[in-house]
Amino acid sequence: MNEELAAINEEYLATNEELAGSNQLLLRSNESLQRFSYVASHDLQEPLRKIQSFGDLVVNRYASKLGDGAEYLKRMQTAASRMSVLIDDLLTFSRISTYQEATTPVLLNDVLTQVLTDLELIIQETGATVNAAILPIVHGDQTQLNQLFQNLLSNALKFSSHDTIPAISITAEIKFANELPAHVIPTSRVAAYHRIDIADNGIGFDQKHVSRIFQVFQRLHGKNEFPGTGIGLAICERVVSNHGGAITARSQPGQGAVFSVYLPV
Repeated sequence: MNEELAAINEEYLATNEELAGSNQLLLRSNESLQRFSYVASHDLQEPLRKIQSFGDLVVNRYASKLGDGAEYLKRMQTAASRMSVLIDDLLTFSRISTYQEATTPVLLNDVLTQVLTDLELIIQETGATVNAAILPIVHGDQTQLNQLFQNLLSNALKFSSHDTIPAISITAEIKFANELPAHVIPTSRVAAYHRIDIADNGIGFDQKHVSRIFQVFQRLHGKNEFPGTGIGLAICERVVSNHGGAITARSQPGQGAVFSVYLPV
């Protein structure tokens, strides 16, 4: 009996040592990501700012003498701007990857109000309509949930036909765990989830690409058709996973899309 207890105790100690080692590796990984964040936010952005600033000076002072060179300079400026946006998106994705669980009550209607304020200009320019039901209160990180709605609504506005006025509908309901579709696998298992649907009347996409669109750098359209870095939906997926939920979408080409976010009740 004593030998069995000793063996169990030895195995327990070994397991604890293994967990401690894993925690140290995780801490080092987070520190590496934080160092990357600093480099991305300063050391990589600073040269791009100089390229854009000096480019502006050249255009302002020597535009009449550049000839065809003005077009090349414009392309350089555009490329530098795209790179700056890409770095910002990678920085956001990196920060979300080191997310620590938060349990602050967040009113999603307040989040939506802030996002609509941020998108007010493009909503006015496109004449878009956004109809939202009363949304629930969830537990989590308000900044990340803001990024979730910002990306989903921005996409709904961006991926629309030129001859169609964007129309977005946001609804919410509670789904019990046994009612979830088989392909929806939240990162936390609870009895029930808030399902929040963001539906649009945009260009849509082929349903076979639904898993691909949530991966980093995966684009279904060329950057000349629709601007972007291909990171926005990957950020959405990471935010929802951090909050114990899941995200999926359904769509058909030319018939809009519905993004469904599942968050624990």
